Amino acid sequence: MYLVPEPDIPFRRLTEAIADRWPETPPFGGQFDEVVPHLTIAQGQDDDVLEEAEADLRSRLPVTARVSSVDLIVHDGTRWQRRASFTLR
Repeated sequence: MYLVPEPDIPFRRLTEAIADRWPETPPFGGQFDEVVPHLTIAQGQDDDVLEEAEADLRSRLPVTARVSSVDLIVHDGTRWQRRASFTLR
């Protein structure tokens, strides 16, 4: 379950700029032809958990936020960890 930002163009441009700068490390290891900007809410949970989360989120949408930083998150094969944080201007 994930949320998609609207508009998503700033996030697509950011992803493209990062991929252009470090082509040897494509987003998601190059698994996908198109990277969809998103905020993951839940992954791998049972249907009842997803339904509860969706019901709770519906009453809170739309979410409005200003992005002031991005984090580099890496997966070591077992868990996700923040490697670095970057302030946006």
